[in-house]
Amino acid sequence: MSALSHSARLAPFQPETAWTLEGGTLVERRGARERRFDLAHLRRFRLAMPRGGGRRRALMLSFGRQRVAIASQSWRGPGLYEDRLESFALLARAVAAVGADLSPHARFETAGFKLRDATTLVTGLLAVGTLTLLLLAISSSMRDMAIGLAARMAFLLLLIFASLPWLPRGEALDPHDLPTRWLP
Repeated sequence: MSALSHSARLAPFQPETAWTLEGGTLVERRGARERRFDLAHLRRFRLAMPRGGGRRRALMLSFGRQRVAIASQSWRGPGLYEDRLESFALLARAVAAVGADLSPHARFETAGFKLRDATTLVTGLLAVGTLTLLLLAISSSMRDMAIGLAARMAFLLLLIFASLPWLPRGEALDPHDLPTRWLP
């Protein structure tokens, strides 16, 4: 079996980066540096493309604390990119299939704005505000007003937490049948 590979130059002053799938291992080579990622440890497979369509794609793979980003276009000069979507699509499909077989608990999804993540951020900020008001209530002469506002904010926190199960999680991908609109 021949190894699948894809290469792209990611930045002006970096050598070209090559990603190769060798059995159950993804190998990333950039100049003399080489990193190996065992697909049995794959945690997340996220595929991204621009909203307006086009031929740009990116693949983000998470292996615990280590991450790999693979781009479909190669930098040629200021504002000039070489399209390498064909080799990118072959490698992405192969990584998804092998990763699903070797790591059955991995998540395969599309990347982009997720309402659930934004709601979690707002909830965290609201919780910090609630705690701040409670701390101010201890040291201020307007105790009743601060406690009243903190109680209202805590009620909002409860409502937001109650709505989280109904928020969309993003589009899940079938690793053995990736959609052609994402990878032609």
